[in-house]
Amino acid sequence: MWWELEPKLPSPSLPYAQRSLVVQIQPGTQDWDNVLPLSALEEISKEEAVQTVAKPLFPFESFTLRDYVDHSETLTELVHLGVDLSKVEKLRNAGQLLLRLDFENDIKKILLFLKDVGVEDNQLGPFLTKNPYIFTEDMEALETRVAYLKSKKFDKELIARMVSRAPFLLMFSVERLDNRLGFFQKELGLSVQKTRNLVSRLPRLLTGSLEPVKENLAVCRIELGFRPNEIQHIAFKIPKILTANKKKLTETFDYVHNVMGIPHHILTNFPQVFNSSLLKVKERHMFLTFLGRAQYDPKQPSYISLDKLVSVPNEVFCTEIAKASVQDFMKFLKTL
Repeated sequence: MWWELEPKLPSPSLPYAQRSLVVQIQPGTQDWDNVLPLSALEEISKEEAVQTVAKPLFPFESFTLRDYVDHSETLTELVHLGVDLSKVEKLRNAGQLLLRLDFENDIKKILLFLKDVGVEDNQLGPFLTKNPYIFTEDMEALETRVAYLKSKKFDKELIARMVSRAPFLLMFSVERLDNRLGFFQKELGLSVQKTRNLVSRLPRLLTGSLEPVKENLAVCRIELGFRPNEIQHIAFKIPKILTANKKKLTETFDYVHNVMGIPHHILTNFPQVFNSSLLKVKERHMFLTFLGRAQYDPKQPSYISLDKLVSVPNEVFCTEIAKASVQDFMKFLKTL
């Protein structure tokens, strides 16, 4: 007799995390006589009895991949690589996918490919945890996409870093990758080299939705009043601003520009403020104002750059910028 994994349609009433991994075992059509003794009372020798090992039964159904690890070479090997099955089983159809794959025929070739691309051993687990669907991709298609990136002058080190940081990158066709690169080059007015530099520093720009990017570009231009060349400079220096939360982006600008009085050209030169905690910016600015040291005009004495304001630790901020002790700063914060 043979056994075959068949998907069992989950109950719509179950939560998605539970519905994503219900499997059951159904018998095939082979004759029972081929696998069972003719009689349950049939005698066996002592030698045969000693050698008899009771194997654990394959679970008929389960809501977790953990119950199948002891029965699946594929799952066992993936666990050894550092794959987090508790996260994988929450991905749509990922559990059923892995249970159907053979390690030698389906998994090993992809692992060797990823290692050849440059994904380190300690990165394979996190990579496959996020994207187990790569096992469904055709090898020739994967190799074509890597060849495309090489043709665009991404060197091996850059490709390895991009693939590791954006696990879904190689799921994109050459046409989609080309369109994404063209979009950022055109929208930001970048050269080919700067476009390559931009996406290699934040490769999820090539795999994530373009809607937040389009919205943030429009916000920077229309609501915040930055000129195209200023937006280009800010985005190239701080790529994360392209995918930043719109509310945080506008609130930070409102406080820094309208409360602290920082003009657009200084914000363009020090866009790191948009990556910083707004609470930290407020606390430090108010402390400097209290001390009479909130001076952000580079033409004036005692000038404080936005970069230093947001990047240095409290000890340095207090002693070198505020000219006060950390204890004074802590006491001031308690008054807010």
